[in-house]
Amino acid sequence: MDRRRFQKGDLKKAGIFAAVLALAVGGGAFFINRWENDKYHTSGGEGNVDVEPDWHETKTYEYKGETYTENRNVRSYLFIGSDTYEEVNDGQGGNGSRGDASFLVVFDDEHKTWRILIFDRDSMVKMNTYNDEFIMVGVSTAQLTLSHIFGTWDDGARNMMDAVSRLLWNQKIDGFFDMNMAAIPILNDAVGGVTVYNETDFTAKDPEMKPNTTITLHGKQAEIYVRTRKEVDNGTNEMRMKRQRTYLSALGKKIQGLSSEEVNDIYGKLMDNSVTNMEVGDFVNLAQAAKEYKRLDDLQMDGIHTVNGDFMEFYIDEDSLTQTILELFYTKGKE
Repeated sequence: MDRRRFQKGDLKKAGIFAAVLALAVGGGAFFINRWENDKYHTSGGEGNVDVEPDWHETKTYEYKGETYTENRNVRSYLFIGSDTYEEVNDGQGGNGSRGDASFLVVFDDEHKTWRILIFDRDSMVKMNTYNDEFIMVGVSTAQLTLSHIFGTWDDGARNMMDAVSRLLWNQKIDGFFDMNMAAIPILNDAVGGVTVYNETDFTAKDPEMKPNTTITLHGKQAEIYVRTRKEVDNGTNEMRMKRQRTYLSALGKKIQGLSSEEVNDIYGKLMDNSVTNMEVGDFVNLAQAAKEYKRLDDLQMDGIHTVNGDFMEFYIDEDSLTQTILELFYTKGKE
């Protein structure tokens, strides 16, 4: 698809976008040296299964004595929260930003279900590597978050989508929606604030954000809640992901209660802080499916977090990866 961003003229078509919008908030060695003081490196990996995409023949996979057949009635969409504050400017904003949060929304049109696969941003994955002129120079293994740093904001989102696809045995991903950090307080305040139970001590950043209290987040507090990692809890992304899930759940309930006019107003406010390869009609279809289909429990792959010097790595368990892929994109039995 050609790169594009939403135009404000699309707003009248986007009322049903509310059901999907809540999902979007909420993740060569040369390029490592230019980012975050050498805190990342390129070793390790996420698995050795490499299934070449073939959309003419249905794939099968043998696992623990069972045959699994590819489900051709599955659609998936990657939602990203990037750590840039730059606004979209014909796709150029956000150069060098990381993918702070990411999750894949998967719809099974055959079984009428949908669910979310949440990724740890520190997952060690294979990704395409580019130089400063955005010319591909190879494939490296590094934290998933770093797949987003190359080229323009749009380029980074596409490269992250490619890295996720490669991790999931080259599973086709049908679209992406990438929203920056500046959009969090905009969205949060547009719905009147989001109420959460806060277990973390954020008082060093905001004296009102005391631990083990129920708080309605306003303005910068929303970003503090979903983004802060190093200075709180145990400093890992695992705890931050827990807070992000809590926030998304509460935000979704607020958005679903808004009128179409209120949603359109919010939609317009966010467009300078988002980039996507999806049309408004895609969001209409997603929202309709989310209403009609049964939502299953969220998925998150098991693995091991390691601290290597000043950086964090997450190594996905091979069996957990395989089971997740088979559960989302395959059905048991032969075609």
